[in-house]
Amino acid sequence: MTGPTPGSPGDSHGPYIGPRPFRQSEANRFFGRRLEARDVMSLWLGDQVTVLHGASAVGKTSLLQAGVLPLASRRAGVDLLPVGSLNHQPARPLAIQPPRNSFSHALLGTWAQLGQLHAPDISIAEFLASRARQVSRTGDPHYLLAVIDQFEMLFKTFPARQAERDGFIDELGTALRQVPALKLLLVISDDRLGALGAYSGQLSDHALSYVRLDRLSRDGALDAVAGPLTGTERRFDAGVGEELIDRLRTVVYTDLAGESATIIEDRVEPLLLQIVCAELWSSLPGGVQIINSRDLRAFGGTDQALTHFYDSAIQAARLETGHSEEQLRAWVETTFITEHGTRGTACRGILMTAGMPNEVADALEQRHVLTAEYRARSIWLQLGQDAMIAPIRAANRAWRATHGRSVPQLPAPATPVALSAAAEAALAEGNFPSAHRFARAAAANYRQAGDSRRMAYALVLEGDIARSEGDLNAAQQNLQAALSEFAILEDRNSTVRTLSALANVYFLDGDYQTAADFDRQAVERLPTDVQALIGLGYALWYGGSTADADATFTQALSWDGSSASALAGRGQVRAEMREHAAALADLDSAFAGELPPAEQIDARSARALALAGLSRDEEADRDLAMARALDPGAGRTQRRAARIAALRGDRVLAADQARRALQASPPLPPWDEADARHLLETLTPEDV
Repeated sequence: MTGPTPGSPGDSHGPYIGPRPFRQSEANRFFGRRLEARDVMSLWLGDQVTVLHGASAVGKTSLLQAGVLPLASRRAGVDLLPVGSLNHQPARPLAIQPPRNSFSHALLGTWAQLGQLHAPDISIAEFLASRARQVSRTGDPHYLLAVIDQFEMLFKTFPARQAERDGFIDELGTALRQVPALKLLLVISDDRLGALGAYSGQLSDHALSYVRLDRLSRDGALDAVAGPLTGTERRFDAGVGEELIDRLRTVVYTDLAGESATIIEDRVEPLLLQIVCAELWSSLPGGVQIINSRDLRAFGGTDQALTHFYDSAIQAARLETGHSEEQLRAWVETTFITEHGTRGTACRGILMTAGMPNEVADALEQRHVLTAEYRARSIWLQLGQDAMIAPIRAANRAWRATHGRSVPQLPAPATPVALSAAAEAALAEGNFPSAHRFARAAAANYRQAGDSRRMAYALVLEGDIARSEGDLNAAQQNLQAALSEFAILEDRNSTVRTLSALANVYFLDGDYQTAADFDRQAVERLPTDVQALIGLGYALWYGGSTADADATFTQALSWDGSSASALAGRGQVRAEMREHAAALADLDSAFAGELPPAEQIDARSARALALAGLSRDEEADRDLAMARALDPGAGRTQRRAARIAALRGDRVLAADQARRALQASPPLPPWDEADARHLLETLTPEDV
């Protein structure tokens, strides 16, 4: 007796794969990423090194396995290696004489998995050169396509293996230089992209090409929902697929007062889509062939699917780690869900994470309940998505009720302190409606209690929320009100902080003169305030005074010589002033420090300008390409590209880049605009 055919109503797995990456054999079930797969394939064939990057669980491995590799396998003129991996590294270098790089050993072990043996001390270049060359009928060599998935593993090992990491990159770079047919695709998570960028020059003489994978668009998600049903006995009724997508885009936050805020996202999480669709398929009665809205309401609930997903993950983690289900459920809920109904975070320690052995965190991360992010030189864990918060709470309540465990007490009535904390947590999650509501309630409570100082703090928080949301008028009003309160209280430090915040708001609004005035007031009250000095430096530069900006950044560095932001600011100004060597020294020091990601684009294009001024053209091209990869439409990057082209005598390209810079959105600040127009004026009419 045979079982149900895949994709038939009796098949519990159905055409959806659920919460795991796609395999290459499942390409016929993979929908919604056709354009992305073609883009990656095109760059892989065309460039020496291509980098596919994206957030955790966004579907990079699935795109590779079920989207890109099937295209590569069908293409003539290519020699495709098995997918390379750096996983399962030993804690110490291999006991091989001479010592062998364990990263290289692991990679070659996966590349040679089709039965090809390799000597333990062979290099990557030697391994590739030893393979039989494949050529076309005309004698032209095939492209040698190599891919390394989860390349972030290279940067997750402990610092003691820094030398091995450097040696591995050297080996890859040597292979790329010695094997001309080699085309390398690296798949890496966003949080380690900066670490890879630091090795780009060591890896390749050419600029790396970058492709960022985002969540599914609405159309892509609809294709991923409806496409797998092709060839099965089921289909969605008219409009039902769209209804399901809209459900997947909707997240409801419940605050500690019991009120809810609904956020509709632009895009859909691929993992969530697969979980919900797999649950819908397995829950439908056997006779259902046309899935209608009633079926969707009964069997396609996001909370229902995520509850089952979470319960299954907890059971698997219990079996794997030996910890009780009660311990695991309590740990997840108390560690990764705040009392305000938002996602919490925990830093992964050497042995423990929030009081639980790391093996537990790893087990739940592998099952996509948790996701890891690298920041501030540490690994931070949080829930994979906001939509899991309510299902986890519901699943834990149901489990406690079934097993006779006590139900946690309801939180105490909201205090102003709790409301302020809730506002900050909601702001961190981008939940602006709840953040506003909490902050206003906190300010009102403090005002009623006569606590002027904390009321002013709440007003500053309101201003910060409005600024983050883009309502600059509301931000100015709240911060001005807070400034008046702090002045009455004669609180110098809070006054300085608020003046700097006001300066930032006017800076964002393009009013650089007013921004500089507020920053000057802050510096007059507290001359050692480095952040106020940095803000003043940028306001002066953007307003047109590079010399004053240079002096201000230098003053900031006199108080904190390691400030990456001050070094980046002064380095950029000096690059514009054609002090190329001094600019390069500052910018290199900035990148060696903790330069915030938002500041890296402009710092990178400024470094390209300084390198070009020193006639280090190949390095300049790499930095310019990296800046463009981080933000392709940045006006300042285009203006600096125009300057670099002009330095090289390419007047036509300089004119084209300068025009693009002037047309950029958002528009260039006054100093940049004036520089771009001046450059165009110096070119001949034929160039322009």
